[in-house]
Amino acid sequence: MSNYKIISNYMENEKYRSSFNELAKNTFDIDFERWYKNKLFFNRYVNYSEVYGDKVIANVSINKMELIIDGQKKKALQLGTVMTQPEYRKKGLSRELISHIIEEYKDEYDLIYLLANDSVLNFYPKFGFKKVDETSYKLVAKDVEKKESAIRKLNTEDEEDKKIIKRLVNLRQPISKAFGVCNDIWPLLVYCFYEFKDDLYYLEDEDTIVILQRENEIVNIYDIVSLKAIDLESIIEKVVMLEDKTIELNFVPELCKYKAAKGTKKREDTTLFVIDKDDLLKEEIQFPITSHT
Repeated sequence: MSNYKIISNYMENEKYRSSFNELAKNTFDIDFERWYKNKLFFNRYVNYSEVYGDKVIANVSINKMELIIDGQKKKALQLGTVMTQPEYRKKGLSRELISHIIEEYKDEYDLIYLLANDSVLNFYPKFGFKKVDETSYKLVAKDVEKKESAIRKLNTEDEEDKKIIKRLVNLRQPISKAFGVCNDIWPLLVYCFYEFKDDLYYLEDEDTIVILQRENEIVNIYDIVSLKAIDLESIIEKVVMLEDKTIELNFVPELCKYKAAKGTKKREDTTLFVIDKDDLLKEEIQFPITSHT
């Protein structure tokens, strides 16, 4: 492999960034350039790429995360954007990149994890990753007390609403002390301004954003963004509607008043793999989709 070399942390290099972005668009139909121009990475998303000449031919990116597990802050590294140019596949480039990353960060981080598609489920255990099931949580909507509240949709094109989103995301409290993500301005802002831009509900009295979607009488609550400790049950009571039948909580909830039905979280073409050196993930877990990269 003497003709290939590994480079990293090169987003300020237009030549390599452009080549990386071309590979990302061809592989995942994702345009990272718009995120770069909007300064949404915050030095938490770092590329590790194999290059041949001036061309990025393979990539594995790291995402520096902070988790709250049983009230304790832990450092986590998420791997993502695993991709190789078709003509360079089956040459061991992804294997070399992943091995390089694990060796560099294994002593610095409490756990390393990734979300793999179904075609590579036998690949990641070779590096010491183990498959971990996530837990699902559902409430029966009719059992939830409904309360009035001042709620409006945020408009990501409106300058004042943009300020609200950025202010709350910048210093948000973790959604759960049992298992939650904190200090996650990246990638949460990307989800707010792109993936969930039409799904941001602002509770004005609570100064809180609820990210939710409704479909087929199911309301999916994906995240709650607030500067204060989150009173989850109070918020659920304010966003539930008469036509809702099921409330799905896409994170690990802390509930007292209501009891959630638990199961195994099913994600299409997605499996969680973890290297957990201190066996931290003994209890129920679910990584919010707003932390996926």
